[in-house]
Amino acid sequence: MERVEALREQMKVQCSNGNWNYDPYMHGMANGLICALAIIEGKEPEYLNPPETWIYDHEIDSQKIQPTEKRG
Repeated sequence: MERVEALREQMKVQCSNGNWNYDPYMHGMANGLICALAIIEGKEPEYLNPPETWIYDHEIDSQKIQPTEKRG
């Protein structure tokens, strides 16, 4: 039973915001873990739909990012 709990915890991490919606690979990994847990538990999987945009597609405006000053 502790293996099922370990899978459940791994799925929780992978399905968290910032992980599953980072890129298509991470989305597929999340859905794979959802599938595996559903098979073990004998349930119907509830897959995550892909987001409209992936996090890795967002550009960072370098003008808005300022280096932090060292404080002594």
